[in-house]
Amino acid sequence: MLRPKKKITRKEIQRDPFLETVDQAQAHLEENRSKYLQLGIVLLILLLGYNITTNRKSQRDIDASASLGDALLTLDNDDLTTAQFQFETVLNEFDNTPSASVAGYYLGKINYNAGNMEEAGRYLNSYIKVSPKGFLAPSATIMLADISANDDQLKEAIQILNKGIRNVNSKKDLRLLRLRKAELELRQGNKEIAKSIVEELLLEDGITNWNKQRAQEIVGRIVS
Repeated sequence: MLRPKKKITRKEIQRDPFLETVDQAQAHLEENRSKYLQLGIVLLILLLGYNITTNRKSQRDIDASASLGDALLTLDNDDLTTAQFQFETVLNEFDNTPSASVAGYYLGKINYNAGNMEEAGRYLNSYIKVSPKGFLAPSATIMLADISANDDQLKEAIQILNKGIRNVNSKKDLRLLRLRKAELELRQGNKEIAKSIVEELLLEDGITNWNKQRAQEIVGRIVS
């Protein structure tokens, strides 16, 4: 018999030191969330103006971009309930558009933060399927791997990270994914694999202090 999916609260997740680092990685990815959202909104506005002037996209795509911009503004103002409704509207009314894909990511993240892991996984998997190399894909990958790890599916979580590592474009995001993989390999008992990953990271040029600290913490767990 398949065991039912349990609803996991953020407090329960934080009891696991490995999963605390996921929160830290998420915070690192989104430490300038407001700036990124504002930049995204500006880009959406520019795209909207470009679309209107060149007539190279349909009115439906233009409307979807505008609705997504409204939802991002609402999220930036921390009105989570309204933002969730707006993202759902974009997803339902403008399906199969890039804006709907991005809305799905944010719905996944909102559900992830609320501990609704099954719903979060559904939205995040949909985003990854449409945009495997999208700029939000590394964050979505970390959350999906976290969901699997919370359900004691460590091999599946590592496979998710491996797929994300193959598709990532940014060195910063690549390091985050590799660090998370090292943590899960260590949790699974694969100390040599975890050690190899962090040792390679520590030898890289331009590694940030945050990455270095995370890697050194993993080394400490390996030798303890």
